[in-house]
Amino acid sequence: MMIQSKPPVFTSAPRVKAQNENQPPEDPNKELNEKDFSWTDLGKGVVGGVVGGAIEGVGIGASSLVRSPQVAFHTLKAVWKSKMLGPVLKSTLTPVVIAAGITAPVFAALGGTLYGMFEGFKEGAEKSPLAVPAAAGNTIKQFHNELAGKAVEAVTELSQKEPESVEEVYEIRVIEAGKGLVGGAAAAAVAGVGIGASTLVNVPGAYVKASSEIWKSDVALPLKVGGQLLATGAAVLAVPLATVGGALYGLGTGAYHGYSEGILPAVGDAAKDVKKYHDGVCEVVYK
Repeated sequence: MMIQSKPPVFTSAPRVKAQNENQPPEDPNKELNEKDFSWTDLGKGVVGGVVGGAIEGVGIGASSLVRSPQVAFHTLKAVWKSKMLGPVLKSTLTPVVIAAGITAPVFAALGGTLYGMFEGFKEGAEKSPLAVPAAAGNTIKQFHNELAGKAVEAVTELSQKEPESVEEVYEIRVIEAGKGLVGGAAAAAVAGVGIGASTLVNVPGAYVKASSEIWKSDVALPLKVGGQLLATGAAVLAVPLATVGGALYGLGTGAYHGYSEGILPAVGDAAKDVKKYHDGVCEVVYK
C-alpha cells in the first residue's frame, strides 16, 4: 500500500495562489455602477450625505465668516486706494460692500450644505462614510484658500490700475450716490423676496418632475431611493438659497441702476429680473 507524502487537500494550494495573484486588485476609487447600487451602498450614501452636508455647511459657513470680512476689507481698501474712482463713488460703494460682506456667509453656508450633501452621498456610497470628512475638508480648504484668495487678488489688482487722464476717473454726484444707495436697498428687497417667492411657488413642480425622472430611470431601486432623498434635501434648501442669492444680486445691480438711472428704474429693473428668473424656471420645470 502506498502512503502519500502530502495530504491531497494541499495539492491545489499553489494553483489557487497563482490564480489569486492573477486577479486584478480592487480599485478603492472605482465608481459604483448605477444598476449594481445596493441597499448597503444606499445606507453608506445617506450617512455620507448627512455628514458631508453638516461638515461643509458649517465649515464653508465658518470660512466665509472669516473670509468675508477679509474680502470686504481688501475690497474697500482697493476702492479707496484706486485712482480710477472719485470720492463720492467710493463713499457709495462702501456700504454696498459692507452689506454684501454681511450677507455672504449665509449664502455660503446654505450653498455649502447643499453641495456637501451631494458630495457626501457620492463619496460615502462609493467608498465609505469614513472617507467623507477628508473629502469635505478638502472642499472647505479649496473654498477658503482658492476662491476667497483669488477674490482678494482680483480687487487688489484693480486698485493698482491708474487712469491715463482725468476723464478716465469714474465719479458721480452726491445726489446720484444717494439714489444708488436707496436703489440698491430697494432692489435687494424686491429681488430677494421676488426670487424667493418664485422659487417657493415652483419648488413643488420641480420636485414632482425630478421625482418622476428618478423613478422612470433604469438605475437600481436603492439608488432611486437615494436620489429621492437628495431631491428632498435640495427642495428644502432651494428657497432660502434663492432668497439670499436674489438679495445679493439685487443689491449690486440696484446700486448701479440707482445712481445711473434712478431709484424707480432700479426697482423696475429688479422686478424685470425677477420675472426673467421666474419665466426661466417655469420653462425648465413645465416644458
